Amino acid sequence: MGATISTTQFYFYGRRHFTQTGYVKHKAKYNSSVQDSPSIKAGQEGADGIDLSNKVVCITGANSGIGKTLATYAAAKGAKLYMFCRSKDRAEAARKEIEDETSSTNIEIVLMDLAEMESIKEAIKGFQKKEKKVDILVCNGGVLLNDKKMSSEGNEMTFASHLLGGTYLLSQLLLPQLKAADEGKIVIVSSGGMYNSPFPDWATATSSEGASHDYNGNLAYSYAKRGQVLLAEQYTKMYPEITTVTCHPGWTATPAVDDAYGDNKKYLEPMRTMWEGAEGIAWLMGAKKDEIESGAFYLDRKPQRKHLSGPFFTEGSYTKNSQAEVDEMMANLKKAAGL
Repeated sequence: MGATISTTQFYFYGRRHFTQTGYVKHKAKYNSSVQDSPSIKAGQEGADGIDLSNKVVCITGANSGIGKTLATYAAAKGAKLYMFCRSKDRAEAARKEIEDETSSTNIEIVLMDLAEMESIKEAIKGFQKKEKKVDILVCNGGVLLNDKKMSSEGNEMTFASHLLGGTYLLSQLLLPQLKAADEGKIVIVSSGGMYNSPFPDWATATSSEGASHDYNGNLAYSYAKRGQVLLAEQYTKMYPEITTVTCHPGWTATPAVDDAYGDNKKYLEPMRTMWEGAEGIAWLMGAKKDEIESGAFYLDRKPQRKHLSGPFFTEGSYTKNSQAEVDEMMANLKKAAGL
């Protein structure tokens, strides 16, 4: 019953808030400037007032979709931008496009596969020889698969790329750099899909032997995204000097959505443009520490509820995890990441 209620209410709640119509309504309530494009530079007409000069910004999945849009924004605002990407060719092509659009000459590519723990560790070793601080880490990359696929290390790829490697391991390795920044910040791009479930037992979350059901790509994604929200809450307690938030772009027309949903994406229309989905996340990148609620789950510059599993859009209890369950998740993440 809880699963049915949370899934149904997620869809109807999303119709009100996650679509392009929802974005327009939310933007009308902003109390600070908003720009119409990610490529507007600091100080230019129409800019939102954010300046990322002298900031080191790292973005995963920066060669396409929301990640590329956020990378364009960071470059336009003067940041030293590191694009964490898996494909050299796609990353190089995206960098050239961003450079042409923003005139930035301060963009570097770091190649890593977020589903492979050793790939992340080796890439960060090289990165740490160049940079002593990271002001903003945006954990955006990951895959959304309909069929189960495993990494070379034996991890299911949705779970590994979004949560285990792409958020937990990466942020753990970069803790020294994040702590060295004046206002270190981790922005985790989760999803409204996390509303559909709690974080399940480890076997089910990782789609491994002993899982409670056969593989389902949408559920694997939901579990990873719920895990990110829980991780941000834990980081807020563990590392109060670092601001950690989760957020989501609403229902945005991205290549990943096209691949995952095909014709069924019509049920998400009117979908947001790439910038409409990314704009609230870009604001989180540039906002000051005292403007953000660490541990919160954001949409369009505003903290959102984290549960929708009760009657009439109340929180309910189905999607909530106990502290003991969260502690177990954290211990398993550490072990699986090899830390």
